[in-house]
Amino acid sequence: MKHDPANEWREELVALLPRLRRYAVSLTGTLHDGEDLLHSTIERALTKFDQFTQGTDLDRWLFRIAKNLWLDEI
Repeated sequence: MKHDPANEWREELVALLPRLRRYAVSLTGTLHDGEDLLHSTIERALTKFDQFTQGTDLDRWLFRIAKNLWLDEI
């Protein structure tokens, strides 16, 4: 089977969604706002995929995106 970093990245991202969702809700304090933050985070991650450095922790990168988006919002 061929090594596909983009596919591995997407699979890891999907696996992190429950944790990222809980984090987003904890930042915002509400389920509705947390869902909005989660969607914005995923959108940003997908558009900035080319800036992700292979070998770094995807979870840290996603959580930092979520935090920065939330700080920009407040």
